[in-house]
Amino acid sequence: MSSLGQISQPVPPDIDRGPRLMAMFWTWTGLASMLLTLRFYARYKIHALGWDDWMMLITVVLFIITTCFVTYMSSIGGSRHVYYLSPEQRLEAVKWSWISQPWAIFLFATGKASVAILILRFVGRNTVWRKYILYFIVVTIFIINSLGCILTFAQCNPPRALWVPGIQASCWDPEIQTNFNYFLAAWNIAADIVLALLPATFISKLKLPPTKRIALCALLGLGLVAAIFSGVKVRFLGDLAAREDFTWSAYDIQVWTGAEAFVMMVCGNIPTLQPLWARLGSRKPDISSGRTPLKQYGDSTNGSGPNRTFSAYSGSYQASQVQISEHTTSLPSQHRDKISMTTNFRFTSSPHNFV
Repeated sequence: MSSLGQISQPVPPDIDRGPRLMAMFWTWTGLASMLLTLRFYARYKIHALGWDDWMMLITVVLFIITTCFVTYMSSIGGSRHVYYLSPEQRLEAVKWSWISQPWAIFLFATGKASVAILILRFVGRNTVWRKYILYFIVVTIFIINSLGCILTFAQCNPPRALWVPGIQASCWDPEIQTNFNYFLAAWNIAADIVLALLPATFISKLKLPPTKRIALCALLGLGLVAAIFSGVKVRFLGDLAAREDFTWSAYDIQVWTGAEAFVMMVCGNIPTLQPLWARLGSRKPDISSGRTPLKQYGDSTNGSGPNRTFSAYSGSYQASQVQISEHTTSLPSQHRDKISMTTNFRFTSSPHNFV
């Protein structure tokens, strides 16, 4: 492999992009942490904490760890041209740049799993093909992103040859890892698109005003924004193969990876905050924000039989009747002439035909 820092000529000027990188990551971390706190508050108030919430918590924790790595790496010159770094700085900056990558890769698995589980709580047990698509996404996202973490270090034997120049090692052609990164990014983009569009296949059948259906589709389809950011990131994946000036060339991929992760966390958290928006809009006390339906109708993940409550993303709509295909929902009469923000759809259906 190329010797670290052996570039043919100086690359002026000596610009340190570290402070800018740290400012972006800590801003994203603060906003993501705030949204996560609001999410848990909303879910706690309606007694609806689930696996999707815990997966998002793991995602934010992984992002915080990544931000700490980025902060340390930037503080020792990890965002400058390697030509201007001392040998010790080069070694440390490149070392921590590599070590931070698995954390940044795996948070996309937990983040997308959170969104998929959120939709699983929504669609229920009888939507067979949708359920298996979501299971497939969760399993494959974990497998492929885990492989990305492993291959980051498996490409060199010993792995420290990635950051220690001159040692005897056996390394793959960098293009192999770059090509796998393209595949990983493409798979993540495909998952984002499916997770964004899948809810429209059943929301469009709800017996609700068009504006309400559009609002539901928009909330659960925010993953398309994350897919766009991931597509922009793909443009810079080839920079990871440029190991001569790795500290400088990795800057763009770090920025777009952080931006993509932040957008994913925002899009994954916003739909669960609907009870808070409803409360602010109505200025009613917490008791009106959706706790009662969960207590009344039971747990969506453990229910059985044809009469079952399917937990929605956090705020959905109750009307006098809601129909999906042959499925009819009967709700309390006090909601007959209005649509109120709740956390559940009550589906009373035959256990057959809706697939």
